Amino acid sequence: LEHMLASGRTSAKNLESTIGRLTHMSMVIPNVHHFLSRLRDLLWRAKRRHWIPLSPACADDIRLMKVFLAQAWKGVSLNLLAYRKPTHVYYSDSCPFGLGGYSTAGHAWRFQIPSDLRFRASNNLLEHIAAIITPWIDIIRTDIQAGDCCLSMTDSSTSEGWARKTNFSELTDDPIQATVRLEVARSHATRMIENGIKDYSQWFPGNENIVADSLSRDDDLSDSALTNLLLSLNLP
Repeated sequence: LEHMLASGRTSAKNLESTIGRLTHMSMVIPNVHHFLSRLRDLLWRAKRRHWIPLSPACADDIRLMKVFLAQAWKGVSLNLLAYRKPTHVYYSDSCPFGLGGYSTAGHAWRFQIPSDLRFRASNNLLEHIAAIITPWIDIIRTDIQAGDCCLSMTDSSTSEGWARKTNFSELTDDPIQATVRLEVARSHATRMIENGIKDYSQWFPGNENIVADSLSRDDDLSDSALTNLLLSLNLP
């Protein structure tokens, strides 16, 4: 990996061997699978030539693999590999005007998008960012500890899928949004593995996402007014 980054290029034979070894590492670091698609695409193109340059996205994926390798060398708890009941559950939502989310422990957040930045990102991207921010806040608050298991609930099936795979490409998608999605996905994966946290994502119907929907949209209400409104609804 170091040689590939230093030279800025690689061969089909080297890529094939590297991808095979990284796939073996996924037995203890499952997130490896999320970031192999661009390297596999590079392998397919490398078979047509002797050498092929690394794209910036592939180079960043390789740097992330080094983070995973370091964690694998330290050892990985079996609690991060087993299918488990979540210890923390989060809900999030977004709209062109804002993002919001909350935990079942009662902590909530919201962010109003400035008027000059609205409609510059797809709602799927905003949904994905909101789903990443919500557990991140609890990491900052140190409410999540090593060995905990987080479940992020979202009413966007696209965002739910992006939490499990990152086959984004600047060649086929909007390059700016693809780059942002990759940066968000890499930072989330790094944060979870370095803090020893297991995470899942799950879709649920939008008509059940009342609280997070209100957090993302009702920016005309103060925090106390919005809290009183939601409590008055007697939601489960």
